[in-house]
Parts: sequence; C-alpha cells; structure tokens
Amino acid sequence: MPKVILVNPSASTLGFSFITPRWLFVIAQATPVERVGDPILVDETIKKFNPETVRPGDIVGIGISSGNCLPGYRVLEVAKRQGATVIMGGIHATIFPDEPLEMGADSVITGNGDAVWGRAIQDALAGKLQRRYDGGRLSGDELLRARWDLLDPAKYVFPSVQTVAGCPENCSFCSVWVTEGRQPRQRLSEKIIQEVNELYALGYRTVIFADDNFNPATLGRIAREPSPQKRRELERIRQDRLQLFDAYDRAVPPNMYAFTQMTTEVITDDEYLSAMYRKMRIRGALIGVESFSEEGLRSANKTWNPVGQRMAETIQKIQDHGIWVLSSIICGLETDTLDTIRTMRQFALESGAILTQFTLYGPYPGTKDYYEMMRDRENLGKPAYTPRHKTQILHDKFWLKPIGPVDITRHATIPRDRLLAANQQCWDAYYSLGAAWKRILHGAPSAWPWAGRIAYLLGCAAFKNIYAGQGIAADSVRKRTMGTLPKLFVKAAVKTYSYFYRRKRVALLPAQPASAAPN
Repeated sequence: MPKVILVNPSASTLGFSFITPRWLFVIAQATPVERVGDPILVDETIKKFNPETVRPGDIVGIGISSGNCLPGYRVLEVAKRQGATVIMGGIHATIFPDEPLEMGADSVITGNGDAVWGRAIQDALAGKLQRRYDGGRLSGDELLRARWDLLDPAKYVFPSVQTVAGCPENCSFCSVWVTEGRQPRQRLSEKIIQEVNELYALGYRTVIFADDNFNPATLGRIAREPSPQKRRELERIRQDRLQLFDAYDRAVPPNMYAFTQMTTEVITDDEYLSAMYRKMRIRGALIGVESFSEEGLRSANKTWNPVGQRMAETIQKIQDHGIWVLSSIICGLETDTLDTIRTMRQFALESGAILTQFTLYGPYPGTKDYYEMMRDRENLGKPAYTPRHKTQILHDKFWLKPIGPVDITRHATIPRDRLLAANQQCWDAYYSLGAAWKRILHGAPSAWPWAGRIAYLLGCAAFKNIYAGQGIAADSVRKRTMGTLPKLFVKAAVKTYSYFYRRKRVALLPAQPASAAPN
C-alpha cells in the first residue's frame, strides 16, 4: 500500500519547535486512512526530511508559505527524484497556484486543503490526479479538527488550536484578509473543546489559539463599522464568541491556559476582555502595535490603533486584566526614519509589555503593499505613472532567493545596513539583562514566584536568539542557525518551563487581578 508523507519544510532545524504547525495535523485528519493508513508527519523544524523514506508511488504533501517555499521546493525536488507523487498547498500555493506546478509538483491545492485533500488522494490512487484542486473557504462548521494522536508532546512546547478563521481588518502589510477573507468564521464549540481536552490529556497545560484575530467583533470594532449589515453580522459574531467562552469554561479543566493573537480594540469591550481571562483563561497575547506614530499606522492602514503614549496605556490596561502582551513592532515602514525607530524602541521599553518583537518590514506576497509595489516596479519610468510607494521592490520572485527582508526592498531614507543595525539595537536594548531585570522588579513578573522569574529571564534570552529580526510568526520560516551558547539558553528555557509548569504544575501565571473579576 502506498503511504502518505506530509512535510512542513523549514530552512533551519532545532530538534524541537515552540508551536505546532497546525496544518500538518489537520491535513492528517483529512487523509483517508482506510486507503493509505496513518500519514507520516515530518516537521523540518524538528527533523529534516529523509528522502530514503519515500518509495515510488508514495504521495508527499508539502505545505508552504512564502517564508518557507524555498525549502519546500527542495523537498519537492528530492521527493520527485524518489518517484513520489507530490501535492503542494498552503498560503503561498493559494496566492501563486501556478508556481508549484512550474517547479514540478504534480498537483496544487488552494484554499482550505482539508476540504479537498481526501479527494486528491483518492484521485492520485486511481491515476486521475488533477492539476489543481480548490478548497475555497470552508465555513466554521466545516473546518476539521486536528489529529493530536499523531503528536509527540516532547517535541512541541505549545500545541495550536483554531477557534475562528478570517479577519475583518485590511492592514496593508498582511495577507490574511486576502487569503482567508474579512468574514470571521467561527468553528464549532464542541470541536474546539474536544481538541483542547485531548491536549490536556496529553499533558499540556497551555494551548495557542492560532487565530489571526481572536477578537474580530468587539464593541469598538462594531462601532467603527460603516455598513449597517456588517455591523449586525459583527454583533452576531460577538454573541457567538461569548457563547463559546461560556461553553469552554464549563467543559475544559480550569488549569488549562492559553495564548493567542488579538488587536488593541479588545480594551473597548470589558465584557469580552474579562471573559477572555476568566473563561478562556488566556494569559498572553500577541498584539500588532506596528508603530507608535500616526504616520506609521497610516502607512500600515491601521489608523484605528492607539498612538504613542495611548498605546503604552492600552498595553498596560490589557496586562492589568491578567493577560501578558507580546507587542509586535515593525521596523522599516515607509514612514520610518532612524529617529522614529529609536523613539519606538524607547516606547517599547516604557510600555511594560512582557515581550516585544521588532520585525523587519517586507511586502509579503498577497498583501496590498506587495501588489502596489509590484505595479510601481512594472511601471517604473513611465511618464504618466505616479508610484504609490517610495519603498521599491528590488527582485521579482524574491521568495525564491535566499535573502532577508532588508534585501527585498530599498527603503526611501534608511540604507540597508543602518536599518539592520537599528533593528538589532531594538532587540539588544529590550532583551538586555538590565531591561529584563527591571521588568522583573517593577513589571508584571514582580508578582511571580522565583521559578517564574528564572523562566522569564531564560525565556527572554531564548526569544531573542530564535526570533530576532523576524518575530514569532512561524518556526518554519526561521532562517538563522544558532550557535552552541544560544542553543543552551533555548533548551534551558524549555526545560525550565516544562519542569515547573507542565510536570510540577507550579503556577508561573499571575493570580486573577481585580480588574478581571466578575462584575
């Protein structure tokens, strides 16, 4: 019987991963095991793909984003050489469906692969594989659960569960609203609860809610929606979310905690924010700060975000509710100068956020910025054409080149090397021992037990060494390799977390703050 091998490609391998690549376990659920048996899962952030495991007639599925498509095409090449049928999917394949075929794939899947993966496997076995399958956008009710029985808990710090797909915003640097749509689609509560309880039984006490926007319909978001029809739809979604929170609270053990990703507008809705803490037991969230200036937020098409000191106060309010903030700041937006980056660095230090990432700007394929900049590039020099952007894309199909974000574009005012240096200074300043220790003495970690403080110091060192420059978007897009000392920091942080929190059940999380208590 031919076997199915699912590969999450990566440019670097650590031997473990912080966050599970959810797609791997969802597509495993969609695999027709009665025809091919359980799929073999290969996550290259943990272990490199071994071509010797492939036999002629096997089916290899590869999921790619623009950040890891280059190693994905490497896996494609060696799998084809071994005689496998190769099917590619993922965000990048959805945006550029012809490219994987040009690279030698036998078939490409766009959209929600879980909708059509089973049919593609059946067709491949029957010798009728089509060149393209379109999974479209499944409703929340149709989205499959993951096969966590195939997970090795020793290899992943945090498993990922999705509660809602899509995002109602249209940030110019983000492709989520392009590929997933602006209509939020909530999964069935029972599927979410079933997955979380299964992970609890595996020994996990923290889960990542892998939603692009955990609060797509708070009161503030509803209030600024100009369309009456969309306002009503967002109001319904808000009620659906609150009902999910109630059901989750009743059915999931009280010592199962969560991290997620959300927007600053959560502070406009005390009921929602308090329910996130009390009922979903969310204790940390990545928040897209992007910039502390009005000009930067305008460049990112995110003018509804608070500015400057108001952003720092927003971060503090969220943390006062017991939810730690991982603030995400972009270095190299079109309006940035070296002075604004220095100012952002200072704001970040004063904001009190538990963690901060300083990502380097890049116009990802599928984004509004990318398409506008490519149009500028194609019309460069034409007398009747006025460019939309001052930042210029330097390379066609830059994702096929082993280069970093600062090599993709030419910033209007900041030379490449100075932008890199400014970004590194942000990371160095925020994660210096002195700055981390100050947060322990005067910030949220001051209330933690010493086990938590030690884990926090190690975690700061690990976070900087792994994600400096790129952020925590996905482990599989990490290109940097680490030396011996950084690897020791990472392993120490993971082991400390695992020992004190997962095994000993020591609470490294703060007690419920007064602001999160029921009204």
